[in-house]
Amino acid sequence: MVNNWPAYVFRSEVLFFVIPVVAILVGGIVGLTKLLLRHRERMAMIQRGMHPDRPQEQGGPQEES
Repeated sequence: MVNNWPAYVFRSEVLFFVIPVVAILVGGIVGLTKLLLRHRERMAMIQRGMHPDRPQEQGGPQEES
């Protein structure tokens, strides 16, 4: 079985269990990555003196004509 592992893994009985497990793991990794990136972004905003929960102003500075 060691030399023929692809034939074993790609059997429908094995894929029935492997695909959901891999999907759950990948989903968890994606979720944790999003959390980490959001945390780093918030920390960078705080370091720059910005308030991360305050909504940003719409548009740029107003010019008076």
